[in-house]
Amino acid sequence: LEPVKPLAAYAGELGEYYRNVFSLLSTGFQKQPYARFVVIPSFSPEYALSVEKKKGKYYLLSNTMSSTYWQSGKGPVSIGHQSVAISYKLYRSLGDIFRIVTTEVQDLDGHAAGLDGVVYYFAATSEEGLLQEGRKWSPEKGTLMERLVMICQSAYWLSQGKDISETALTQEAAALLAILKKRSKDNPEAYKKPVYVGLYKIGSGTTTLSGKMVEQLPEFLSGAVDDYVAGQLVYPPKLLEANVDGYAVCEFTIDKSGLVLRPHVLKATHPEFGTETKRIVNGMPAWKPAMIEGKAVGINYTLYVPFRAKKYQQHLLEKKQHGGNAVLESGE
Repeated sequence: LEPVKPLAAYAGELGEYYRNVFSLLSTGFQKQPYARFVVIPSFSPEYALSVEKKKGKYYLLSNTMSSTYWQSGKGPVSIGHQSVAISYKLYRSLGDIFRIVTTEVQDLDGHAAGLDGVVYYFAATSEEGLLQEGRKWSPEKGTLMERLVMICQSAYWLSQGKDISETALTQEAAALLAILKKRSKDNPEAYKKPVYVGLYKIGSGTTTLSGKMVEQLPEFLSGAVDDYVAGQLVYPPKLLEANVDGYAVCEFTIDKSGLVLRPHVLKATHPEFGTETKRIVNGMPAWKPAMIEGKAVGINYTLYVPFRAKKYQQHLLEKKQHGGNAVLESGE
């Protein structure tokens, strides 16, 4: 999930829209969200779901706009409110899922929302009583985020009286919760590594340059590629002095002999970040190439390189204290 900006940070007509919509969609909901799901589509009515406990019983409550607020011309818009009682198991699974995902919020570079999609908001209250929020725009098919959205959508439809099996929904929520718990235990930093930066998918392509599906992706033979990049990175001095953060995205080809060819910068928040990233890529050792039917093939790879001034300064300090042996960790 990406961070949610405070409503006060939005100015003008957009700020008025967000403040009114979120206020209307929270009508009748408890003040501190246990698990709350808000959906802002581009061209259809906005709606929200809240998972709540009342007088020892458990409910799904939903609010739905009568029409799209943005396109209403500030005319009258009503709210439809519905609810349904649910089992404790479904209530608890949804709450646990929301606490996990709203804890794993990361301000990744290049995140973006398009014009023709849906923005999903998730909110929960931590055990310490703190509000935790995150958002996601139109998640990619087949991802855990899409699976979460579908579970939340099904819960919303259940609250609306649609023909949704609560038993099946409870099983699906429990299954996703088990996956999220295992992922958080086995690889607690996984959510910090971007899959997409803006429009660019990070990592290896899955097809050859001629369009054939590869059977075995290329492998960097000198350890983790992110660690290699972090170890080679030299921060542009003036940007480091000014504490300028940013990133660069570089695409290159790994040919059938494993050599890195034709690196070019797709995007960089500062030209010097792009130049340094391209320098690192040009100096990369050979990879183990991608394979199809036992034969090596060429493939493209997209590399994301974060530039974090404070982290790099801390690395230089540790390196000095350890006689030049400190290693800069990869990632955010």
